[in-house]
Amino acid sequence: MAPIETAAQAADPDRSVIRRPLVILGAGEHAMVVADAARSGRDAWEVEEFADEAAETALRERIAAAHGADRPALVIGFGARTTALAAAARFDEDVTWATIVHDTAWVSPSAVLDPGAVVLAGAMVNAGAHVGRHAIVNTGAIIEHDVSLGAFVHVAPGATLGGGTAVGDHAQIGLGAAVRDHVSIGAGAAVGMGAVVVADVPANAVVVGNPARAIERDADA
Repeated sequence: MAPIETAAQAADPDRSVIRRPLVILGAGEHAMVVADAARSGRDAWEVEEFADEAAETALRERIAAAHGADRPALVIGFGARTTALAAAARFDEDVTWATIVHDTAWVSPSAVLDPGAVVLAGAMVNAGAHVGRHAIVNTGAIIEHDVSLGAFVHVAPGATLGGGTAVGDHAQIGLGAAVRDHVSIGAGAAVGMGAVVVADVPANAVVVGNPARAIERDADA
């Protein structure tokens, strides 16, 4: 949990801009992408640590001892759903979860991003959309007007969700997938890479192809 140098520190060595401390849970590939988004300039975040599970005891002690502006916010840097769920469950309700938006993303003023949500480079979140807790809108994804994403949803790079679509908690939308407007994707469902969804998808179903069709879920998934 050694402190790391940030781009914000290099750009503002006299610290005239107040930077809010941020700790990213995880230290893998997705955590690095989240860190880049946090540093990109839209919000004044100072990424202080990447904390893997082994470092979490010391992190909890630090959070408990800190007050006010010294108390770090957290964001989940695990891309895998099960790992992200476990990381969130290990922390108390009084933790402050950061909402991260990359400077090149566009989020409508009427959209709502819940605590822990992450919107990455080039993504779009349009008018009236709602992005749930710890949901990921990945690189270049398009969330059209009035879309609702549940908690821990992952919309992969390049996916497009048409207006009024509702996506249940923990669902996953694959790379480059396209979902027609006003479709419902059930909780825990998985939409495969490049799939074209034109009808509702039941909870926990896996759909692939164009048009998307259900397949049997891998027992190990």
